[in-house]
Amino acid sequence: MNGKITTLVAIIMILFTTRVTLGLYQINFQGLGHLTNYSKTPAYSLVGTRLYENGTLFLQVSRTAGPDTYGGFIVLIQLLYPNGTVVYQWTGQQLGLLPPNSIKNVYPLHPSEPIKIGNYGVGIEVPLGQNSTIILQLPHPIPAGTYIVKVWDADGQSSAYGSKFQITVKVSS
Repeated sequence: MNGKITTLVAIIMILFTTRVTLGLYQINFQGLGHLTNYSKTPAYSLVGTRLYENGTLFLQVSRTAGPDTYGGFIVLIQLLYPNGTVVYQWTGQQLGLLPPNSIKNVYPLHPSEPIKIGNYGVGIEVPLGQNSTIILQLPHPIPAGTYIVKVWDADGQSSAYGSKFQITVKVSS
């Protein structure tokens, strides 16, 4: 009889601790409906990005969240007018074929770098915690004004954790 009571108490404790763990996780991430796992989605900050009249874009990318077991993969960078119309975009293939000197890494031991599969580029890998400046050149000069720089991850998202992977930049003459 004593072994059955011990087994019953153990099962009850396992169920209790599982419910407490999942409940606290959901409360912590404000998700009381279905289970959410925000740690699977990379997040980027573009603070410090600059655009110049000659068409040079200094894209300052910081990977601020997401899994640390693999990098975030930027597969599309768009330059937009404030109304959302695309001025120019760099596809994954173009990004994957950037020369190495186009990416300046703050932490060189874990570099952001173009990803190549065969002869085709597929984007830029950005490890968790990395701060990089990606230097891109438009094929033409750009008039003074306000623009939006938007980044897309390989999972098709341009936002996560309540923030968008975009920044408004001003080009002045």
